[in-house]
Amino acid sequence: MIPVRASVKWLLTAVVVLSGMPLVAQVLSGEEGMLERGGSLPGEVSVEALVDSVTRWGRTEREKVIVLAGWFREYMAIDAGKFLTGGPDGDYREVLKERKGICGDFTGLFGELCNRLGIENERVEGYVAEDGRERGETCQRTNHVWNAVRVAGEWWHVDMMWAVGALGRDAAGEWVFRRHWNSEYVLTRGKQFLTTHMPADPAWQLTDRPYAMDAFIEGNLADGERGDYYNYTDSIAAFRRLPRDERQMLFAWRANRFNPRNKEVMAVTYYNEAVFLLNYNRKTRAVLTRAREYFRIAEEYARDLPGVKESIDEGLRNVEALIK
Repeated sequence: MIPVRASVKWLLTAVVVLSGMPLVAQVLSGEEGMLERGGSLPGEVSVEALVDSVTRWGRTEREKVIVLAGWFREYMAIDAGKFLTGGPDGDYREVLKERKGICGDFTGLFGELCNRLGIENERVEGYVAEDGRERGETCQRTNHVWNAVRVAGEWWHVDMMWAVGALGRDAAGEWVFRRHWNSEYVLTRGKQFLTTHMPADPAWQLTDRPYAMDAFIEGNLADGERGDYYNYTDSIAAFRRLPRDERQMLFAWRANRFNPRNKEVMAVTYYNEAVFLLNYNRKTRAVLTRAREYFRIAEEYARDLPGVKESIDEGLRNVEALIK
């Protein structure tokens, strides 16, 4: 089996943390009791027990999400060490046990809990601004992930990591987690959220007239260019019906078309799909030929990405040797 190298596998889920601008809160003042109930649940708990407790307290999908948010508010922390070193997403069970992580860990745990609660959800990859760096530079690859949930028939953004607090430096200059609840990142959507969080796939802007990537990079959604009318609900529904591999490649195509600066999304996606083909299928000539085509597409987009190109070139050499 040709392994998926960790250095390539998690390139699309690097984490950044910064203080976001204020948003209009979507957890209403009358729902504070639901947050408190979630925070009153035990911290050391199994996935099954947590789901059972949330089900008892929350009657509707919205209430269940808010109870979950209360648990995250009370117990989950951003892992400062992992923030500095990076790494692949943790298994949701381990994240629950440790009660800390970075964006992919928060997203994975929250998504698994939603799955078990019967709440439709998706993982959203996208861009956030990084302190001290130009947005045009940071937007050459996706650098954040969060969740979208379908509640009462409508899609909403949920970024539990940004909701629970942020990282800052202590008196010694060390990065530390500072808990500060930001309910505006739970069950939210609209221009204010998109000012800090821009999905790689414009369908996940959850607006019928998507903003242009340049408007986000310039930090000016108010006056920035917007696209023509776009039925994002139909687009999302059609996307979710696709087989896994078609979803991945369509996402990469949309992300690159929306933001041509991001060549990595095409390179990494097609590399991973080639590896998946080789690892989980009989190596017939048809499979090998298809994998070779994926490697070649990945190679085309990786010309200016030395670290990624090395893995792609190795995979291409291996598959061509098998074809011969």
